[in-house]
Amino acid sequence: MSSPPPPPPTEMAEGEVESRDWAEMPSDALAAVFGKLDVTDLLVGAGVVCRAWRRLAAIDPTLWRRVDMSHQGDIMEVDEAVAMARAAVDRAAGTMEAFWADSFVTDGLLLYISERASSLKSLQLSMCLNVSNEGMAEAMKGFPRLEELDITFCSLYGDVCASVGKACPELKCFRLNERYTLQMDYAAPDIMDDDTEALGIASNMPKLRELQLIGNKLTNDGLMSILDHCQHLESLDIRQCYSIQMDDALKSKCSRISDLKLPHDSISDFKYRAYIFSSSAFSGSDLELDMYDDLLDVVTDDDDADFDDMDDYDDGGSDGGMYDEFDI
Repeated sequence: MSSPPPPPPTEMAEGEVESRDWAEMPSDALAAVFGKLDVTDLLVGAGVVCRAWRRLAAIDPTLWRRVDMSHQGDIMEVDEAVAMARAAVDRAAGTMEAFWADSFVTDGLLLYISERASSLKSLQLSMCLNVSNEGMAEAMKGFPRLEELDITFCSLYGDVCASVGKACPELKCFRLNERYTLQMDYAAPDIMDDDTEALGIASNMPKLRELQLIGNKLTNDGLMSILDHCQHLESLDIRQCYSIQMDDALKSKCSRISDLKLPHDSISDFKYRAYIFSSSAFSGSDLELDMYDDLLDVVTDDDDADFDDMDDYDDGGSDGGMYDEFDI
């Protein structure tokens, strides 16, 4: 005997909204959604909605493989941003492959990442004035798999390139960009010329394919050395490197580079261009310096997150105690 047909679905009254239990959403689908969120949204948004969401955000390391905090220095206090970065590193559980951040990064945070993310392949730092040559050199020892390193406006100079190259033998993309550039008309040659970084690159980064040195003081000799030793180089950006004089010998050397940007080429496509202090801004005897406040503006609809546990923050601890109390 066949079973009776199921009753017809009950019609919803007009204006009635169907309720859903978002906690029952399949974990793989939820992980795909979480993967589209940034660090802040995961830590203080999705991660506190319900126990199921909090658990997934806390224990799934795949959500933390690529951590982009490149605008957080603009919208929160340094200690808050550092604590969030540490939490992200801990949750990655050794699987983090990319970390991008700006002004809040310090020597201490960089070393913290270095000790816990040996699988890192991409590191991008911009305007990190609290990172020293010594701190960078020490941290780089923990990134043997690093393939991309971007250091933009970070006041790192001199032997930092040699230190990086020795510690990161797999480096394929290196960017070291300076904020202050002077043309020859405004500076003496002994101030302009410095091949320290260029020689460090030439001697220690043989696998480079992409090199960006905006505003560097390298000379023709330094560039020649790079071209001689970095045989895999495909992209070279030496815009605003005003000690470079493109003579016939250098043009011949550069002819093999498929993507070449020369000292006087436009920097209109460089995302930090508004922060460059260049002597080209001189008009007669007056300095005209354009500093655009909207370069790194982040449009948010919500107020900045409030963290009340900053008194518990410990520079040597895990997450500073700020994100440890997860009921999972």
